Amino acid sequence: MGNPISLLKSRHRQMAFDLLYRKRVISRVEIARELGVSLQTAMKIMGYFTDFGLAYCVGGGDSQIGRRPQMYEINPGAAYIIAAVNEGSILRVGVLNLCRELLCEETAELRGGVREALVCQPCEMADRLLDGLKREGRRTGKLLGTGVCLPAVVDNERRTISFAPSFTMNAPYQIGSLLDEIAERTGASVLIENDVNAAVYGECSCRDCADLAYINIGSGIGMGLVLDGKLRHGPAFTAGEIGIMPYNGPGAPQETRSTEDLIGLDALKKRFGFDRQFGTQAMDAQARILMINAVADTVGYIIAVCAAMVNISDFIVGGLTMDLLGEELFEALCRKAGKLSPVPVTLHTQSLACPSLAGAAQKVIDANIGALLTMDDETQTPKEENI
Repeated sequence: MGNPISLLKSRHRQMAFDLLYRKRVISRVEIARELGVSLQTAMKIMGYFTDFGLAYCVGGGDSQIGRRPQMYEINPGAAYIIAAVNEGSILRVGVLNLCRELLCEETAELRGGVREALVCQPCEMADRLLDGLKREGRRTGKLLGTGVCLPAVVDNERRTISFAPSFTMNAPYQIGSLLDEIAERTGASVLIENDVNAAVYGECSCRDCADLAYINIGSGIGMGLVLDGKLRHGPAFTAGEIGIMPYNGPGAPQETRSTEDLIGLDALKKRFGFDRQFGTQAMDAQARILMINAVADTVGYIIAVCAAMVNISDFIVGGLTMDLLGEELFEALCRKAGKLSPVPVTLHTQSLACPSLAGAAQKVIDANIGALLTMDDETQTPKEENI
């Protein structure tokens, strides 16, 4: 059993950091009130944060004796996260700070096999990005960890991926040794996550909501769910795998097919004859309308079912198909979902340029922030890289 005093100190630090992280700027009076501690204890906690570079002091005095309250602001540069998102044929790598702000990113076509796509290419891209920050004289602080997002069913505990069309694999595939290689090359722990799960987590982290669904419409069809503020995986880590759902509703052919077989980009290209390279504007106008309706019928039905079964009202729609069809598709989805859903639903477009990067960063922060809150332990010392 741990030392009760140390456990209480750690819990108070975590609670104070959660407040600071959410509000960005906070007074010690507010921290004392929210934590139920004395002003002296709140001052000690925030003194720790400033000593180790997690926060800046941005005000002086004390409101209780007629002076300006002591204010603290989070330091986004206290730590950084490397995030990599495998988008099928495209790899996106970014460096984000402690507030999930994207410092820099690089996008490239994926090459080679699993090791190349998971280890070699992302690490090379991350090295280039960090070298660029160093040349610019920008400080990033301590590397908190690396987050890798994949279009696959992801099991972090067993360190396996399955149903990964990008790697032509269906059965669980062990990638533990590859994750160890990433950790060795970067010097920090590695987390893996499904790309759409990361996207909904990223979007939820910048919105004031406890329940949210993100539906990705592109080469694959997938959904991520946050319920009661927590990412929902399910026992088999397949929560939200709507791409494999059978669908024989409006607009479907006679035979029952999966949603991905119906409205995945390859299926849409085959059915309606458009070239992804040139977008849909060059399509016949009638074919474009038919394609929009086909996607709206299928996704609108899925939204209505999920809204009723999970009691969720906020849905974000994104992905390559949304980028291609834009506002016309979004409006069609709003009409269809509103008509079919037995409960009120609200559709949103994504607020982040790449929510998966932000979600991967947030997952890493959640898993590793404790290391920054215990840097005065004998076994841990603060470390800052001047880059």
